[in-house]
Amino acid sequence: MLQSQAETISGLVASFREGDSGAAARLMELFYPELKRLAAQQLQGERAGHSWQPTLLVNELYLQLIKIKALPAEPGRQADKAAFFALSGRIMKRLLIHHARPLSSKAQKVPLWEEVSSESDESLVEVESLLSRLEAIKPIVRTVVEMKVFEGMTAEEIAAKLGCSTVTVNRHWQFARHWMRNEWDE
Repeated sequence: MLQSQAETISGLVASFREGDSGAAARLMELFYPELKRLAAQQLQGERAGHSWQPTLLVNELYLQLIKIKALPAEPGRQADKAAFFALSGRIMKRLLIHHARPLSSKAQKVPLWEEVSSESDESLVEVESLLSRLEAIKPIVRTVVEMKVFEGMTAEEIAAKLGCSTVTVNRHWQFARHWMRNEWDE
């Protein structure tokens, strides 16, 4: 039973990577309870009285997932279920960041990695591809970028969580900003 479920999940993730929105819907259906728990965890870090609930966040995730045309192939990618949940978690973070922005900020130009968070289908895929390439260079740098940009953590908080100095975190952040800016311009 577990083997056939794993094969089903692998098949659905493969179809999803190729742009099958029906596969995204089926994955959402299979993992709905787990995605709702993930959404609840994401919302725990938000301000008191947040207007979104876990169900709404999962619904917004679904709307973002069905927009994805295709995902880049990841060399040495993680297990299919873990990869799906990692992508879902990142999208949830981006949705919460976008929702938290005041309307006036949503209309203004913002730094590159925030602007593309949910503005276009291709942008999300491009940012994920960019982060994957950055991770291939140095995985810790991607982690610093995600913690800083998508979780809103300070250099001190990141350093404490990663067990390194703030100088190291700032050095990783500066490298990532410079590298991402150059890669995006090309």
